[in-house]
Parts: sequence; C-alpha cells; structure tokens
Amino acid sequence: MRPDRFAALYPRGLDRMRVAWEHLRIPGPPAEYALTRIEVEHPDPQRRFARRTIQEILCDDDRLALIDKASPHSLFDLMVSEISDPPKATPCAVEPITGAVLWRTGLAFVRFVSDPQIMRRFDLADGELHLALNCDPNTHDRESVQAAKQFHLHLLYWSAEALAPLESAGRFGAAADVRLRRQAIDPLSFLGARLIHASLAGFDLGIPGARLAVPDERLTIRGDRPLGCLIELPGWQVLGDPAFEDLIRRLHLRLESLAADLLEVFTGQRRAPSPWHRHALRPHAHIARGLAGLPVSARIRAGLGELSLALRDLPVSTARRLERTDARRRMDLMTLNQPCYALNLHAPERNRQGATLEDAGVVHLTIQPKLFSGIGGAGLLGLGGVPSVRILRGEGRLSVESWHRRGGFQRAFAEFNRSLQGDNRVIRFQPLKRFIDPSIGWA
Repeated sequence: MRPDRFAALYPRGLDRMRVAWEHLRIPGPPAEYALTRIEVEHPDPQRRFARRTIQEILCDDDRLALIDKASPHSLFDLMVSEISDPPKATPCAVEPITGAVLWRTGLAFVRFVSDPQIMRRFDLADGELHLALNCDPNTHDRESVQAAKQFHLHLLYWSAEALAPLESAGRFGAAADVRLRRQAIDPLSFLGARLIHASLAGFDLGIPGARLAVPDERLTIRGDRPLGCLIELPGWQVLGDPAFEDLIRRLHLRLESLAADLLEVFTGQRRAPSPWHRHALRPHAHIARGLAGLPVSARIRAGLGELSLALRDLPVSTARRLERTDARRRMDLMTLNQPCYALNLHAPERNRQGATLEDAGVVHLTIQPKLFSGIGGAGLLGLGGVPSVRILRGEGRLSVESWHRRGGFQRAFAEFNRSLQGDNRVIRFQPLKRFIDPSIGWA
C-alpha cells in the first residue's frame, strides 16, 4: 500500500470503521433507455431530460421536474431538479418557493414510502430512505459531486433485500487502494466536520427542537453517527416548514463564506479559479499566520496546518496533461473547488410496518465537505448501519419488466406528491406523463 499523504487528517481508529465499497451493485436501465449522446451533451436540461421527465412543476420563475434517473442509485429512486438554462446550482440560486416545493416533495417521498399500502405493493418493509443534495457550483474541470449543476434532490429508497449484501462489509484498514480510500473517505471528512461545526457557533437553526451535535469521531467510526457535521432535527415534518428552506439557504451562505475565508488563508484569493487551474499556495509561514487569525480551536488549526503541508501546487503543464487523462488520475490530483459539500437527510430507524419512517422522532441532517471525492451524497453514504457505502451503478441491466415496475412506483409517487402539495397560485403542476417503453420513455 503506497502512503497517503493525507493520513494525518484521519482520526485514530479509522482502520476499524466498517466500509462497503464493492457490495451494493445497482443495475442500469434496459439498453434502449441508455443515454444518447445528444442527451449527454445537450446544454438545455429540458431537452436533456425529455425522455425521463415524469412531471414538471412551475414555481414562479423557476421550473422543477420529477426525473427518472438514467443511472439509478436504487430500483426505487428518482430526483426532483430545477431545470432552467443556464443552471441554478445552489440553494440560494432558486426562489424560496422553489426550495420550499423541493423540500415538500422530499417530505412527500417520506410519507409515500411510509404508507402501508405502498409498502405492501412494492415490498418496502424493513427498507431505508435517504434524501441527498450535492452542491459544487465551481468545479467544471474534473469529476464533481454535482455533475449536472442544477439544484436538485435525490429521493432514494432501498428495500431490505437490496441492503442484504451490506452484512458482509469489510474494514477501512483492509482497503489497499489509496485512491479508492481517498474517494470513499474524503481527506476533509473529519476535519471539515469539526470546521463546519465551529463555523456554526451561535448560528440560529430557526427550528424549535433542532440541535447542532458536537462532532465525535468515535461514534462515527462505530457507525452510531453519520459522517459529516450533524444537525439533529425533530422529525421529518420540518421539511414542510418554510423555516427549513431558509435554514438550508443560510447554511449554504455560511459555507460559502467559510470557503472564501479558507481559500484566502491558503492562496490569498477569495474566488474560485478558472477551469483547469488552481490558485498557487502561499508560503507555509504565511498560511500559518493566516490560520492563527481564524476563530477556531487549536485542534482545528493544527489540522488545517497538516492539510497545508499535504497540498501541492498544480502547475499549468500538469493541468493540461490531466485534461487529457483518465478520471481517476484527475480526481486523485485535482482538488474540488469550494464550497463543495453533500447534504444528507436520514432517520436512523428502518421503515417497518406499524412504526414507519414518517414517525421518526429524530432525523439526521448531515453536511459532508468534499475536497477530492467526486462521489456525490447519493452514491456514497451511510447505509444499513455501515458508515461508508459506495454504490456501484450500472452493474448489468434491469429487465424491461422491472423498469415498468419502477415507473409504476414513480408515477404513483408523482400523484401522491401533487395531492400533498395542495393549491398554491404560484405553483403549477404540468400534466403527469406515463412510462411507455424504454425507447420512448415518459410521454
């Protein structure tokens, strides 16, 4: 195993943490439903998602769409995305009503998969749900956690049968591939969680009963707490409160400010660099003086000092070579531009008959900062009691019959979501489509 120059940023005992990076394999769509070149490259998301758009929701000047994902993270998943051109990438780029509808759609998904009839119809008992949002508006030159820069939310559900392979999860210390280790446990995972927690000191969450949890690496390594900075919410119902949309908006602004402050300390610049370029690092002595002025603990300051020693400048000649090389090489050598984070919502309880997900008294809202890992929060998450699960997508192909069953789940959800959102003059639901077949898609 070659040494990892970021090893000093990992907490003691991390080698014991359970990981599953090869266990959860999700098939792709039938061959006729695979993305065409036009769909991959078209700049207009309405054209790009045309075959996969289940329903559009007009929100004042924004446009949301329920979308059948081309490369699913689960048999039972979909996403709700803003589809304007040019893209609106962050929680602050859309109107408050748009964010509110997006989060209410997330709440509708929780209630939908908690409905006893739906659970029986699709065999959802003992399953697990996650809502995942990725934000990386400034990285355009390497694989990113937010490949499509639209503001969007992943709605994800795994059945008990799908989660069964996680029972044979291994340990972090057994993984010999340093690149994979860095992608699956980002070097910024633990230090970043403490840094974000410190930046939220005195921050008004604005939701009665919500609590900012003190980071505890031991609990995370044991699998008792998710990776990232943790905010405990008093149940799923908060997603329907306008205060939650406002919280996500304010959290993004705080992370944006924190990212600019750190970039200035490390490089003397406050804005993200242009594509295929990274700002030069300041001399170590200058970085140390800048770190001394940050309102953080000595432990965090020492961690940032270790980070500064591990980072390297990216010469223009190297960047030009990386532009022509494979993704693994780019992801290993080029940092993601900040702010870059995955936001996840998850209740620790499984979805069981009689005590459903909707009844959860505590919901975890986690913010995971990213520095190198290009795997988004929908593809790398704590699942089935395992703190780090990498979902391998496109492993084989689902049958046409299975995809029609998936389409039935998605269409039933769209109907449920429309009934839950209620009447609002600034929200207009467009006609609901139907999945015809893999070649035509939704029409």
